[in-house]
Amino acid sequence: MSKLLEIKICGIKDKESMNAALNNKANYVGLVFYKKSPRNISIELSKELLKRRNSYTKIVVLTVDPDDILISNIIFNIQPDFLQLHGQETPERCKAIKTKFNISIIKGIGITNKEQLIYSTKKYGDVSDILLLDAPSSTLPGGNGTKFNWEVLKNYDYRKKWMLAGGLKFDNIREAIKITNAPAIDVSSGVEVRKGIKDSKLIEQLIKKCKNI
Repeated sequence: MSKLLEIKICGIKDKESMNAALNNKANYVGLVFYKKSPRNISIELSKELLKRRNSYTKIVVLTVDPDDILISNIIFNIQPDFLQLHGQETPERCKAIKTKFNISIIKGIGITNKEQLIYSTKKYGDVSDILLLDAPSSTLPGGNGTKFNWEVLKNYDYRKKWMLAGGLKFDNIREAIKITNAPAIDVSSGVEVRKGIKDSKLIEQLIKKCKNI
């Protein structure tokens, strides 16, 4: 995979999809702990899927406005490399989680326009290790298959790593990277046959395409 582009496959909850992501060297695999999501996963199933965990692919756990009890349970049982906060967490809450649990933070942000992008970057930049820029949503916080205006990200200059998310799939990855020059991408619905159901062949095809961008 190109050193200039990292890929995260989010919302995995079956062995075939996990194997496809690991075997094709996805940089990140995301597990969703949010009961309203069709991609929600249990601690027990997560532990089963992570038996094939390797040293290359980073494990990300996505949560939405989690309390400390949930975070403690996740860290104890899964030991993720990153905790992705995809709700209404304030910068103060992000910093408190990062400090208390000594874990790297990915903060998901819905992007509407250039002004909001600049504001959110300034707001969360110092308390997160990676910013994940997604399409805004009034339904599920991410994984809706909806893209936003990528032109907003033209010439986006951020000193840390960031990920592009929102409606990314095999057919538009090249265009998305050309417009945004994103160093990393996050794909969920773009490798599904229906909402919440991943397809191992789609995962393999997308990762292979990303290697050649």
